[in-house]
Amino acid sequence: MEITMEKKKASLTLSSLAIVLIVAFIAVGIGVFNVNIAILLFLCWMIMWPFAAHLGYSFSEMEGFAYEMAQKCIAPAAIILAVGMMIASFMAAGTVPTILVAGLKLITPKFFLALTFVMCCIMSVIMGTSWGTLGTVGIAMMGVGAGLGVNPAITAGAVVSGAWFGDKMSPMSDSTIMCSTITETYIMDHIKAMMQTTIPAAVVSLVIYLGIGIGISGDSYDASTVDSIMNGLKGMFHINLIPVIPIVVVIVMILMKKGTIVSMMSGTVVAILIAVFYQGYSVADMGTFLYSGFTCETKNEILISLLNRGGMTSMLSLLAVFVGGLGLGGILDKTGMLEPIFHYITEKYKSPRGIMLMAWCATLLCILVIADNNFAFVMVATLFGSAFQKYNLKSQNLSRILEDVGTLGSALVPWNVGAQFAAGVLGVSTLAYMPYAFLNWMTPILSLAFIILQVKIKKIEE
Repeated sequence: MEITMEKKKASLTLSSLAIVLIVAFIAVGIGVFNVNIAILLFLCWMIMWPFAAHLGYSFSEMEGFAYEMAQKCIAPAAIILAVGMMIASFMAAGTVPTILVAGLKLITPKFFLALTFVMCCIMSVIMGTSWGTLGTVGIAMMGVGAGLGVNPAITAGAVVSGAWFGDKMSPMSDSTIMCSTITETYIMDHIKAMMQTTIPAAVVSLVIYLGIGIGISGDSYDASTVDSIMNGLKGMFHINLIPVIPIVVVIVMILMKKGTIVSMMSGTVVAILIAVFYQGYSVADMGTFLYSGFTCETKNEILISLLNRGGMTSMLSLLAVFVGGLGLGGILDKTGMLEPIFHYITEKYKSPRGIMLMAWCATLLCILVIADNNFAFVMVATLFGSAFQKYNLKSQNLSRILEDVGTLGSALVPWNVGAQFAAGVLGVSTLAYMPYAFLNWMTPILSLAFIILQVKIKKIEE
């Protein structure tokens, strides 16, 4: 018979110590020893064991908390597996190669980064998903950038900035819907509030990408490399409008609000048909590609690096991050380890500026400690919602903070699932693209400035 111990409440000192240990462990593991983040997140469960035991929780209870939270990764897991298959099928169908050829023909190095940012912005607003944008236009633009001789880290920064722009601003985005819902904000009021920080940051980002493009265009362009890539692609695939059909199908399905999984899988099915009946691959080939990733038969190392991508197995490491990160979040949440920190914050700062500043800091803390944005959204909205009302602050002020920091900032946290996905799909580490994802770090900074200066703050009319 299992003995149930009396549960204690965590103190501020205990909570702070646990958070500091987790952050330090992950930082040292990645920065010093280059350990895979998934391993570190699972080991953090063990770091939490003595803390949970001190509060009266058994290891089996702690496991249960981790599993309960980890169950939330089922839907995202299905999406990333679908993205893996979609990427492989789009390669085999010639969809991405066709975009590569068109991009290499039409885009000059001078305007490449700016166009990449704008294209990803448009695609992400239409699709309402950063992940779908990364897996389609994002991969294609990485290939174009490689052909033009642009630093992959800079290209990835432009792709991430554009992809997360729509993930934040699109009315079809899950983060937009969630943040407006949990803060009880009308979705268009939420979007209008976000425009005040996001649009200026986007304009400045665009100008910077133009400036970088002008600065690098003279030395980086290699016509022979571009010709080699284009000739290689034309020799491997039929390059015309037919291979573009799958991406059109995905966009149309998204616009028809058919759901992310259905839209991606519809595009994948069409891509499979084109790959088999038009590009000449066998059904067995496609089965291998969808599972293990597309592989091309060529001695051209550049083409191999551009095309050999996708497949379900390429996403398995990300699934490990999902389970490890969400499991850790479940332990921290159910043991009440974060409550003392948030209680201290809300009690200490008793002014509109102070409450908004602490909501900003709390959101940042959540995305740093937990690998899942949704946890940050729910936790901060729950703890600060009534405080915002108390100080006559409209709910869109809180919803904007959640997205400015939680949505955009998450792409800059190496152990966050979104950042892991971007790094895996684009082939560039989070730390490498971070300095060039201008929108993602300028928007939170602008949001913080607005809070400190009390600019663009909506008040409830007396």
